[in-house]
Amino acid sequence: MGNASRLSGWTYAGTVVIAVSVGCLIFAHAFPYWQESEKSRDTGVPNIGLWNICFRKEGVPAPSHITDSLGARYYNCYYVFDRHLRNIRSEWIFTDWFIAVVTFATLGLVLQPLAIIFNILYYVRVCSPHKEHLLMLVSSLLNVVNGFIIAIAIFVFGIMASRDREWMPQPESNHLSYSWGVAAVVPVLSFVASMCHTIDFLRLKSYRDRNARAKIYARGEFAKY
Repeated sequence: MGNASRLSGWTYAGTVVIAVSVGCLIFAHAFPYWQESEKSRDTGVPNIGLWNICFRKEGVPAPSHITDSLGARYYNCYYVFDRHLRNIRSEWIFTDWFIAVVTFATLGLVLQPLAIIFNILYYVRVCSPHKEHLLMLVSSLLNVVNGFIIAIAIFVFGIMASRDREWMPQPESNHLSYSWGVAAVVPVLSFVASMCHTIDFLRLKSYRDRNARAKIYARGEFAKY
C-alpha cells in the first residue's frame, strides 16, 4: 500500500482533532476556574478547579459542618493536596462526587495522549502493512472511551456543584466558569476524532482485503472465494 493511500484527509483530521482535545484537557486541568462566584457576592471561595482552590484574601474559616480542630483561616489559593488543607480536604473539598470528577478527568488526560501515540506509531510505520489499520481502530476506541468519561465528569460537576449545598458556600451565587467550558468541548472533539479514524480504519481494511483477494486470485486459489 503506497503512502498516498495510507494517509488521507481523515487520518490527518483525526490526529489534529485529538491534539486540540489534549490541549483543551491540559487547559482545563491547569486553570482553577471550573466554578466561580459572582463578582458582586462574597462567598469566601472566589473560584475552584480540579487541583486548586482559592479563598478570599481576608481569609475564610472552614464551613460550620466541618470539624476543623485547629480553627484555621484559609487565604488565597492552594493546591488541593497542600498540607494546610489536610484538616478539611477529605470532609469538605474532596467529596465523593468531586473525587469521581477528578478521577475521570485525569483518566481522560491519560487516554488522549495515548491515542496520539498510536497515531504517531501509524505515521512512522511500526507495524506490518497488514496490521497497521488496527492502530486506527485502537485510536478510535480510545477516543470513544475518553469522550464518554469526560462527558460524565462534565455532567456530574455541572449538576452537583449547584446542588451540593455543603460543598462550596452559597451555590446560588456561583456559576460554571471557562475551564469547565473548555473541558465540555473535549467529548465533542473526541467523538469527531473517533469518527475520522473509524472511517480511516474501514478504508484501510478495505484496501487490505482487496489486496488479499487479488493475491489469491493471482495464485489461482479460486476455491477459497
